[in-house]
Amino acid sequence: MHRMEETTDKKTSVRRTEIDVAKGFALFLVVFGHVLDRDSIWAYWIFMFHMPVFFFLSGMTFRPEKYKSLSDFLKDKWKKRIIPYFIVTFIGLAICMLRADYQQPVLERGWKDILTWIFYYGQPVELYVGQIWFMVGLFMAELISYLWFRLLGHQSPALRCYSLLLLAWAAMNVGKLNTALSTVFPMVHRLPWKIDTGLCAAVFLIAGYYTTKSKLLERLENQGNLSWFLIPFFTWLSYYFGPRLHGYVNICDCAYSPGPYYFLVAFLGSAALVLTAVLCKNWRFWQYCGRYSLPIFSAQTFAIYWVTEWIALATGRVYVPRHGMPNSKIALLITIAAFALLAAFVYPWHLYKTKKTTELPFLRKSTKK
Repeated sequence: MHRMEETTDKKTSVRRTEIDVAKGFALFLVVFGHVLDRDSIWAYWIFMFHMPVFFFLSGMTFRPEKYKSLSDFLKDKWKKRIIPYFIVTFIGLAICMLRADYQQPVLERGWKDILTWIFYYGQPVELYVGQIWFMVGLFMAELISYLWFRLLGHQSPALRCYSLLLLAWAAMNVGKLNTALSTVFPMVHRLPWKIDTGLCAAVFLIAGYYTTKSKLLERLENQGNLSWFLIPFFTWLSYYFGPRLHGYVNICDCAYSPGPYYFLVAFLGSAALVLTAVLCKNWRFWQYCGRYSLPIFSAQTFAIYWVTEWIALATGRVYVPRHGMPNSKIALLITIAAFALLAAFVYPWHLYKTKKTTELPFLRKSTKK
C-alpha cells in the first residue's frame, strides 16, 4: 500500500505546465482587477472568478491521501501557508515603515487595529500586501477539504455531492453567522482566520481535486477543437450571469451573488481560463510567471503604485488604482507595466534556482510535449 502511494505521488509530482500557465493568466487578471476602477464592469467580471480559480488550481495538485494524520497535514501546511503569510506581511510592514507616504495610513489606523487584522482576521490592512490573505484562506480551504476527504472521501458519489451542496450552502450563508458574531462581540465583525472564506474556497478546491482525478482536462484536450468552442462560450456565460446581472462579488469579503449564480459564474470563468491555459501550456513566459506566483502575487500592489508614481513624476498625471482610472485602456497599460516589473523582480531568483545566465528561457515556446 505504501509503495503504491509513493508511486502515485511520483507520477503526480511531475510539474503540469498548464497549471503554471493558468496561474500566470490569473495573476495578470488579478493585477488588472486591482488597477481598474472599482465600479468598472470588467473589474466586476474579473472578481467573479480570479481568486476561485487559484483555489481550483490548488485543488488540482491537492493530495490529502499522502498525509498519515491530521498533525502531519497541519505541520506541512503551517510551513507552506502560514509561515509565508507572516514573512510577507512583516516585509510589507517594514517597507511601509520606511516610507512616510506608506507609513501615515498605518499610524492613522492605529497599531491595535493593524495587529488585529494581521493576527485575528488573517488579512493585513494598510500594508500594501493585503492580498496575502489568500495564504490563510488557502490553509483553511485545505484544512476543510482534508477533513471532508477523511470523513466522506470513500462514501457514495451521491452522499459526496449532497455534502458539497451543503458546504456551498454554508459558504453562502456564513455572513449571517458573522453578523451574529459581531452582535455578541462588537469588537469583531467576522470569523477569525478566513474560516468564512475557506468554506467557499473548499468547494473550488475539492472540484479541482476531482478534475485531476477524473483526468477531465486530458479528455477535453483529446477532443481537439472542442475547447475553441467552450472557451468563448464559457466566457460569455460568465460575463452575462455575472457582472451583467449581479454586479460586484468578492470571495475575500464573502460578498456573493445568489449562490447558484455565484458558483456557476466562478466555475465558468475558471473553466475558460484553465482551458485557455491548456491550449497555451507550452508558452514559457506564462509558465515562468505561474511558477513564481507567490512573490509576484505578494508584490503586486507595490508594483502598481510604483508605476503610477513614475507616471506622475514623468507626466504630472495622477492615477489612483481602483479609484481614479479614466478608462480601461489606461488601466491595461499600467497593468502591463506593473506586470513586467513583477516579472523582472523575480528573475534574479529564477537565475539563482536554474543557474542559467545565458538565455531568457521564457522568450520562446517550449518544444516539450
